[in-house]
Amino acid sequence: MIFLLLVGFGIMALIQVPALVRKRWWKELICYSLLWLTGLALSVIISMGIIIPPISAVLNKYITSALGL
Repeated sequence: MIFLLLVGFGIMALIQVPALVRKRWWKELICYSLLWLTGLALSVIISMGIIIPPISAVLNKYITSALGL
């Protein structure tokens, strides 16, 4: 399963990255790379069977503690 994820994400990168480099869109390339790596990491974690808490619960916890609510 992880192999298929890596192949899929690799194909996405091979399609998108050369065009961004050719056009010299460096900021877009950095943004794409960060989103791509985040998606890859989360996909691998989920495929390994690790349960990730909902992001809204995590954000709610940190925001309420930061604001002292």
